[in-house]
Amino acid sequence: MGSPKLKKLLLLFLLFFGNYIAYSTFSSISGDNIIITEVLYDTPGTDAEEEWFELFNPTDFDVNLIDWTIEDNFGSFSLSGIIPAKGYYVVARQTAAFNSLYGFDPDLGKLTLALSNTGDKLTLFNNESTEVDFVAWENEEPGWTIFAQHTTIRRTTVVDTDTVDDWENSGSLGDPGDGPYDEILLDTTPPSVMITSPVSGVNVSRTVEIIVNATDDNGIASYEIYIDGALKATTSTYFWDSRNVNNGSHTILARCRDPANNIGEHNITVTVKNIETSSSSDLIKIMTYNIEYGADPDWKQVVKEENPDIVIFVETGDWDDNSDELLNQYIAEFNAFFADENPYSGYTAQGISYSSGGEAIMSRFPIIESVQIPIVTLDNSSLYDVTHDFMYWKVNVSGTEMYLIGAHLKAMSGAENEYRREREQEGIINYIDSLGEVPILYMGDLNSFSPDDTGVLAPEGDLGYGPLTMMLEPEDLTYGQYSSQNHIFTDVFRTLYSDEPGYTYGHQNPIYESRIDFIIVNDYLSDYLINSTVGDTATAETGSDHYCVDFFLDIFALQNQTNITAPAKVLGVNADAISTTEINLSWNPNSESDFDHYNIYRDGTKIAQTTSSSYSDIGLTANTEYVYEISAVDTVGNEGMKSDSVIIKTQDETIIPELPLSSGGLIVFLAVESALVLMLFIRVKYFRKPKRK
Repeated sequence: MGSPKLKKLLLLFLLFFGNYIAYSTFSSISGDNIIITEVLYDTPGTDAEEEWFELFNPTDFDVNLIDWTIEDNFGSFSLSGIIPAKGYYVVARQTAAFNSLYGFDPDLGKLTLALSNTGDKLTLFNNESTEVDFVAWENEEPGWTIFAQHTTIRRTTVVDTDTVDDWENSGSLGDPGDGPYDEILLDTTPPSVMITSPVSGVNVSRTVEIIVNATDDNGIASYEIYIDGALKATTSTYFWDSRNVNNGSHTILARCRDPANNIGEHNITVTVKNIETSSSSDLIKIMTYNIEYGADPDWKQVVKEENPDIVIFVETGDWDDNSDELLNQYIAEFNAFFADENPYSGYTAQGISYSSGGEAIMSRFPIIESVQIPIVTLDNSSLYDVTHDFMYWKVNVSGTEMYLIGAHLKAMSGAENEYRREREQEGIINYIDSLGEVPILYMGDLNSFSPDDTGVLAPEGDLGYGPLTMMLEPEDLTYGQYSSQNHIFTDVFRTLYSDEPGYTYGHQNPIYESRIDFIIVNDYLSDYLINSTVGDTATAETGSDHYCVDFFLDIFALQNQTNITAPAKVLGVNADAISTTEINLSWNPNSESDFDHYNIYRDGTKIAQTTSSSYSDIGLTANTEYVYEISAVDTVGNEGMKSDSVIIKTQDETIIPELPLSSGGLIVFLAVESALVLMLFIRVKYFRKPKRK
């Protein structure tokens, strides 16, 4: 060990080992992010000779394509060779025909796949048979409307969303073996990242919406939101229940990557001030999801990303076969994945003849009762055989018994189908009324539109508004006669978000963009809704032709009858700069019965609170611009939305100019001097003391 030569060898070994550790820790050579970048499927000559496709390797390492495969509708083709780091790889039907078109040979010839001109797809699998990329054309897959004739289709960005939005018709025979991606990956400028809500330094309570705004010339490849160092979301927004942490200071970090793997970050600090902290069990997540009979296995990934406490599935198909074999299989899979959560139990509809039928429940809370409802009673006491059996479950949620109805109304447009949906809804409303004054959730695919979705929120298609109008508008002249006699119902998503589309269908075919999947609650639960989302996870696009719908229910507030409704947004804020150091604020007063005080925010930071509808901000700097927002807070600490921002500048310093000693100024100066001389003369002459004798 003591010889210089041995020390040098040891040093070289350590350097090599250190590099190897860095290589294996921070970079992947699996090639899982290789992408398909260009395809010529409709050639100007003979398709069987001139078709080709192109791959791109965005990693820093060469990838051996041995045991990689690519498949279309009818077959599979084995790849071979090396695709270089940040390099392209072209696979063609015939080398000679390709060379005739482009003047050079492809990387691999003898492609055996026949790429259909009327719709086909390519799916790339790595050497572990894992799908790593996908492209389709001419409606082979829902939403993939791109088409070409004697031109290529090509990717427009190295950021891979696995949607048609990544692709365009090149308008030419393409540029095989070349493209913009290697140049994009030479980018060294990180994204610009800003957490726009909340603002750093503010006090927060209850549920807080975190919003991240990130920009980059080459797009954003990924988002991450951390709270106190723990990853909470991989999207640009996240609803954080701040009651799950202690009161005090907490950090929020947003981290974004661009396609070249440059990382941009922004972190802020906020202060949590809740009247009473609570455990995560205070909020439960409830979800409904039409999985389209599990046609795409990504539906399971959506469930894993959403992590619901209770979920009702629609179109479960053959989950009931072989003594609920599939239901039990999926429950076991999810329980293994969510090992730190309470386990799911579940029930599914029985005797389902069609793949488009069936509803099932999985719940982390005890399911007390499960009932299948194939026939409902109409208002005229006649019986009606429904298209898809309803399901009813009673669930004990932390001591509160909740009644859940899983629904799948008749699909398709047309007068006959609308009539069937309306009768099914009429009958299930009667069933719900028979349950009495209890907490009720009505959930599923209703294949109809809400009367609240009008104007810019109006859906596409022609499914009718009858069933939802029965539920939500008992005063309606046409459908109000079928409304509930015992309950007032609330559409969860539209109540929480009055101006967001919330489409649950049509993401794979935009001509049908509509909201047809709903969670409806009765007045027992309507005051305890926290937030609702629609299809907001990474795999939502592919999991099903429907998005899932979910919401958080504040079970703690429900059981303790705690008010969680925040005051209304403050309106009518005016500001007046009355001096160099003072700005006066005023606004419309809040008239709610549980109003307590207002919070005053200057430049995003809370500076004061007051019960008055006016405030004077003093001690400011002259000629300086300030931004003010006002919020209302109720007696239990719920804070309403901040007012619209008001921007105002303090007055400038007043400068008194010097008076020049000329003209009028000189006259004034001389007059003052003369007066002083005269006063001195009078004092000396008339007020001198007499001399002593």
